[in-house]
Amino acid sequence: MIIIGFDPGLTNTGYAVLKKKKNEIQLFECGLISPKKSKIISERLYTIFFESNSLLEKFKPDHVSVENVFFGKNIQSAIKLGQAKSAVMLAAEHNKIKSTDFSPREIKQSIVGNGSASKEQVAFMVKKIFKLDDEVLKKNDISDAIAVAWCGLNRI
Repeated sequence: MIIIGFDPGLTNTGYAVLKKKKNEIQLFECGLISPKKSKIISERLYTIFFESNSLLEKFKPDHVSVENVFFGKNIQSAIKLGQAKSAVMLAAEHNKIKSTDFSPREIKQSIVGNGSASKEQVAFMVKKIFKLDDEVLKKNDISDAIAVAWCGLNRI
């Protein structure tokens, strides 16, 4: 089974492609979709949709996992994250690939064993499981996307 996990954001959308064969999980690719900050929101959303779509066409995953919007103190940030999430989910639907969203708590519980884990703890576990160096995980969005994909593989 191949799954792509996404950590949506208008500035950086992290993605990770994992493959599970029997009990072994392998990381194929991870990275960032980074629309130009100078672009208007519709152009940034199109970039997220277009690049997500390209990844889905390239890897032909069985499933897409997406981190659900976390509502903190700033409602505008939550709305923007929701828009980025929608762009990813539309790309999945466009490719007729089932998508599931998971809460940050579910994702942290899946990879760290603690739903209240910090971003640093998530990154530490991702590095340990996949034997990655700091350069690969230069942004939390990447380690978060790997954790989203991991959660999807273990929950669907």
